This record gives sequence, structure tokens and C-alpha cells, in this order.
Amino acid sequence: MKAASVEWQKSEWKRIDKPKTLIYKIKEYLEKAVKEQVDIIVFPGFTGCSYQQLNYPNKNLQGLIREADSREYIEQVKDLSKNYKIAICLGSYWQKEKSNIYHESCLIINGEVRLTQRQIYLARWERQLGFSRGTKIELKEIKDWNIALIISTDVFYPQVSRMAALKGADIVLSPVGFTGEKNRSLQISGIWQEVQQNQFFALESGFNGFLGEQSFWGESVIHAPLEMTEEEDGYLEKSSGQQNLIIAQLDNKQRRKAISKFDVLSQLNQEFYRQMKMFRGR
Repeated sequence: MKAASVEWQKSEWKRIDKPKTLIYKIKEYLEKAVKEQVDIIVFPGFTGCSYQQLNYPNKNLQGLIREADSREYIEQVKDLSKNYKIAICLGSYWQKEKSNIYHESCLIINGEVRLTQRQIYLARWERQLGFSRGTKIELKEIKDWNIALIISTDVFYPQVSRMAALKGADIVLSPVGFTGEKNRSLQISGIWQEVQQNQFFALESGFNGFLGEQSFWGESVIHAPLEMTEEEDGYLEKSSGQQNLIIAQLDNKQRRKAISKFDVLSQLNQEFYRQMKMFRGR
């Protein structure tokens, strides 16, 4: 499978001044990916939140969250997807359901949402703003690959990745955005670490923009088990702040060969994990 991850720097986000401009930019990168025969692409975390912000440019962060409704954004990407033979993770967005507000992501193929995932563990600022949390991790089989979504703060909670791995995840899609001072070590302690502990591939796409008064940062990286990477550093490709679109070929046979040398999951008390609420989906 050929996979891609998108990264736009703050200077690019500042040039996106209307919802239709953001949709046009997504279309531009879909066309680039299709030319490279990419099968699956991930856009940055909080891209859907940015779309919402462009509809309410004068609201602060709390005001944006009160207006949480990403149906228009999702529909726009669904319409785009009908023109491209590619699986699209549209980043992440805020969605209201009754009195609850969730941080979500989804995977769209040919006009249909095939997989939706809510963030399970909330950052402090999200708790303070009254977000609700998801309770389970879901997988979807796409072209004989098991796909999972792990978004935002969930990358720092190893039980989330472990659940995805125990359910059979081959690839994790991870739209992210980090707050505070840029710290490469912080990002490494997220999905990079989980890839090495669980031996799946991961496509990480970092958000480098603003939501209200809050600034975010994040690098885009395509991760693999150490044994599969040229420098044995776990990176198939990374943007390093220099590339807007990174692409890598994912080889599941080679991944399984790497696992056969040291199968981490076979060493675990798997029954212990299956007793957790997240695993049982309740």
C-alpha cells in the first residue's frame, strides 16, 4: 500500500482565509497524491476545526466549540472523494451529539464514511472546555489492511495503541496537533513509541495552525518498526518542516517478517487487556 501524510506550516494556514480555500487546498493535495498513485492519505489534526473557524472568524476557542458542527466539512470532503480512488482521513474535527461535544476523525472512501473514531483521553484544555470522551477503539478492513484511527492526546496513552494492535491493526492513521512549546521529544513519546511497542505502521499528520487564541504544532511522519527503516530509526519518511507531502510504500509482508523475529504481542497477557471497557466496546 502506498501511503501519504500532509503537513502545512503556519505560513500556509494563514493564507487559508475562507472555507472554500481550505477545500481547494485539500483537493490540490488529493490530486498530488493520486498522481503518485497513493492509496491512503492523512490530513493534519484539527483541519475540520479550522474549517469551522473560517465560518466563525470572530469567535474565540470557547465560542468555536459551542458551535461544534462539522457536518458541512465532512460533506465537502465526501463530495471530493467521489472523484479520487483514494482513502482519505480528513484530519480531525469537533462534533456535537445532544449535549456532548467530541473530538473525532473519520476515514472516507468514494463518498462514504467507512470508519469514525472519537478521542478517548482528553487533554487538560479539552477537559476544561467541557469535551466528552469516546469509549472504544474501532478498526476497518480496507484492501486487506486493518486500519485504526488514533487521534491527538490518545497517542500518549499506550493502552489505546495496544488495543488497536491486539485487534489486529496493520496501519494507524494519526492526525495530531500539540500545544505548548515545540518539543520533538514530546512527539517521539507519542505514536513513534507506540509503533515500536506494537509493530504496526502509522501515518502521523501534524497541525501547525491556530484555533482561536491557541497555537498548535506537529511534524508529519510515516512510521514503521525499526527493522524496516533504512537508518533503523523507525522513520520511513518525515517532513522535517521542509515537505508538505510525504509518501512511503508500506509492505505488510516485510512487517510480518520483522514481527516474526520478536513478536511483542505474543509476550502479553492478552486476556487482561480484553477485560478493559475500551476493548469490549462498552
